Amino acid sequence: MFYLKLAYGNIQKSFQTFAPFILATLVLFVLNCSIILLMLSPIAKTMGTGALALGLGSGVLTIFSLIMEIYSFNFLMKQRGREFGLYNMLGMNKKKLALIATLELLMILILVIVLGSILSVAFANLMYLIFVNLLHGTNLHFEISFLALFLNSLIFSGIFFLLELLTIYKVQFSSPLILFKSKEEGEKEPRGNSLLAILALICLGVGYYLSLSSSQVTPIVVLYSFFIAVLFVIAGTYLFYISFIAWYLKRRRKQKKYFYTPEHFIATSQMIFRMKQHATGLANITILAIMAFVTIATTTSLYTNMTNTMDVLFPKESSITYHVQSRQEGEAVFQKAVLDTYPEKANDSIRYLSFAETISYDGSKTLPLNKETLNHPSITGFTTLYIMTQEDVRKLGNTIPELKEQQVGFYCPNQTSHLESVVLGKKTFDVVEGVQNIQVSDLLNTYNPALLIVSNDQVLQEFVQVFKESKAEGEQLVNYQVQTNLSREEFQALVGSTAGNFMTEDGSQSLGFVVQKEDFQNEILGFVGGFLFTGFLLGISFLLGAALIIYYKQYSEGHEDKKSYKILQEVGMSQTAVKKTINSQVLLVFFMPLGMAILHFIASLTMLKQMLLMFGVTSHRMIYTVSGITILLICLLYYIIYKWTSRAYYRIIER
Repeated sequence: MFYLKLAYGNIQKSFQTFAPFILATLVLFVLNCSIILLMLSPIAKTMGTGALALGLGSGVLTIFSLIMEIYSFNFLMKQRGREFGLYNMLGMNKKKLALIATLELLMILILVIVLGSILSVAFANLMYLIFVNLLHGTNLHFEISFLALFLNSLIFSGIFFLLELLTIYKVQFSSPLILFKSKEEGEKEPRGNSLLAILALICLGVGYYLSLSSSQVTPIVVLYSFFIAVLFVIAGTYLFYISFIAWYLKRRRKQKKYFYTPEHFIATSQMIFRMKQHATGLANITILAIMAFVTIATTTSLYTNMTNTMDVLFPKESSITYHVQSRQEGEAVFQKAVLDTYPEKANDSIRYLSFAETISYDGSKTLPLNKETLNHPSITGFTTLYIMTQEDVRKLGNTIPELKEQQVGFYCPNQTSHLESVVLGKKTFDVVEGVQNIQVSDLLNTYNPALLIVSNDQVLQEFVQVFKESKAEGEQLVNYQVQTNLSREEFQALVGSTAGNFMTEDGSQSLGFVVQKEDFQNEILGFVGGFLFTGFLLGISFLLGAALIIYYKQYSEGHEDKKSYKILQEVGMSQTAVKKTINSQVLLVFFMPLGMAILHFIASLTMLKQMLLMFGVTSHRMIYTVSGITILLICLLYYIIYKWTSRAYYRIIER
């Protein structure tokens, strides 16, 4: 009971020291619990693959919570090192010290679980309403899952168990004198190795080069390059702060005109002396900030693109596709299946023919289509080629030049086309200019698509025949597509119990399918809505982590600098000069990581655009707009954090 009261008294008397750790734990608990509550909510069952985004977000947030908890707890232990050392010197053995620390952690855990669960229910309810709105859902009733609260409590109990092991290790393997002086440990002046400084620039240069040159490769190759570029940029970022900044500050120190001014003299000296301590924190802030930029900007771009292109994907409320051999066969099937029952659909439908096949296209001026090239496709030039007649392309609201029989139009939405001719067997077709901004639904939901526009059905069948002769197996069919308006009852009557598929009588082969715009929209919104919501929660978490690191740095450095500034004021340094010096240091510590993160993000945009192409995001203007808004909003949040931390730092110095 004595140790229980002592542990409670420690938390109560030193609450200002415990507060940042408790607050960080509470926020992380609420964020992670909110995701798990949404995962187990009824609406998650309607999301399909979008629910995977929430599961992925929960996993990432759990790992992030563990990292931030260890970081926060190490800071707390360092602040309380003098207290533990004093207890040890007064006769309390290490087992009893470990017991007190264990009881303190247990009390904090109970407080976090109880208060965090209450806050999680309230916060998750708000997030649920936002989430339902994103998915255009109608069920606004939020059900509390006690299983989610239990699972999250179990996760954080495991994290606190690891913190308990760290406590035991620190207490058991540290002498009383080390514990007593741990709070006052300083850092040696770093060497500022010029070779490592050059290596930092090389690593950043390689990462930037991989990103900026990714526009010349396919999105599949970009996926591999992305992870390599990330590794180089992370390594370069850490080396930049560890070696390059120290080297740069020492160079500035040699410039007498710059160095021998009150604000630069003190700020530069302090930064050099404690750069080892600064470097890791600054690099962590930069990495967390760029992660926030990427997660929020990419998921928002994905969601915005899907909602904006829904009308292009579905000009009408229903899309019917038949696999046929000719236009005449498609019209006969549509007549029998739909028009005989609903003759009014004849004037309320858009009907067109398309053929799709995978080819290799490397962006050259000539595209040969023959048995040899079609049987040996290249992975790097993988392209899905759609072939349509000019009449059908115009039916979908597109304006294109009039094509002669020996002419074709070519449109590749993901890259600038330099194609001049298409060689089909022994025939050559000239590619006309002026084919751009084509709106065809198939191009929006296909990876790396291209559209070849021919003059008429006869030429289309010639292309189909060449593809048929080049394939060893399978019959080459074209897609007869119909965009029309079917009510829910008409849709059910058309497909019966086949879930939208038209099958042969024996059920062995698909003859086509029909999709309702509402069903497709719900499925897509469930997918991208899950990513958007998870991206925002992760972005908030990363910003929280960056803010927490900044606060801890300002708090710890404020106490470390307090004595120095007190001496400087006693020898004549004014309050105004002190504030200028503080602002100079805080501005450097705060805005340099933000500037680096923005630079990294701008350099990564080329690569991110290529990866977003795999999800059908082709509007670069939209990506730039979303990215710009994201940068502005995050910079605003960072400015608020800056004002808060700089005031806290100044108050500590002023006292």
